[in-house]
Amino acid sequence: MAVSPLIRSGFEKYAEGGSEIGVAAVKDLFLVNLIPLRHPVVVALFDEVRDKTSFTLEEVRDLFCKAKQQLAGYIDRLELFEKYDTNSDGFISREDMKICLRDDEYYKEEELDTVIDLVMLFGDVNKDDRLNYREFVRMLKDVPLE
Repeated sequence: MAVSPLIRSGFEKYAEGGSEIGVAAVKDLFLVNLIPLRHPVVVALFDEVRDKTSFTLEEVRDLFCKAKQQLAGYIDRLELFEKYDTNSDGFISREDMKICLRDDEYYKEEELDTVIDLVMLFGDVNKDDRLNYREFVRMLKDVPLE
């Protein structure tokens, strides 16, 4: 897949003749392309590459493509994610989940920790004890939201 001229020129500006740019520069390129950094899709993408300190042009292109693909058609699941992300930090923590499950009144108080443990066991792919948007959507992929 070709790299857009805007991404290429921005990359070249930040790379200053080199072959890689840092995380801050990648985030700047997202902003220039009107991709909101606080959007749960974008937070999840950067969470997945949190150990990387630099990116090649091809890696930047791949991140942009993933963001564009995942931003399309996210509304229903995003609304549900935002409901469960009670502190709006881009992640659903155990405490966030407990607040929402308690408010939903579907589970008894003594069941909450067990339910949350199971959700984290199956949903928390990177084992950081919270769900990012991609992990959340992956869990819901076969669940109808109507």
